[in-house]
Amino acid sequence: MSIASRLGVGRPVRTGANLTPMIDMTFLLVVFFILVSRITSVEQVPLDLPSPSNPAANPAPEAPRLVANVPADEEGEAIAVLLDQRSYRLDESGLDDFTRTVAGRLEAIPELQVNLRADRRIPYEIVEPVMDALARAGALAGRPEGVRVNLVIQTEERGEDT
Repeated sequence: MSIASRLGVGRPVRTGANLTPMIDMTFLLVVFFILVSRITSVEQVPLDLPSPSNPAANPAPEAPRLVANVPADEEGEAIAVLLDQRSYRLDESGLDDFTRTVAGRLEAIPELQVNLRADRRIPYEIVEPVMDALARAGALAGRPEGVRVNLVIQTEERGEDT
């Protein structure tokens, strides 16, 4: 056997890119988006949100957030406050439990904001005690400035929550 054949001279050279790392990254991105979509769907309770009367309504800035939902039953009556798949009654003891839970979260994450989503059929008199409970939670957490509450509404042009 000649030296040239042992060194590979005369054979075609195989060139190409190794696609394995790119395929691995693509797979990781797909898994990430599947997991994120499942996490965000947990916070979405189907509600009929009110439309804004002020066209200058801005979306809430990105920050750590807690989502509190006040859904309505078939008759349009408020059922409870839902927070992280847990239900709190709208009576005094239920709202006290809700206040303590939110206060614990505020102590753990100081810059936490609360998105309050309420069905449009629920009157303000029902939502007001929930807002008062959020204010008490800010005081319990030792935040003199209180807690930032974003009231979530349905925009007509995009059809999404803001």
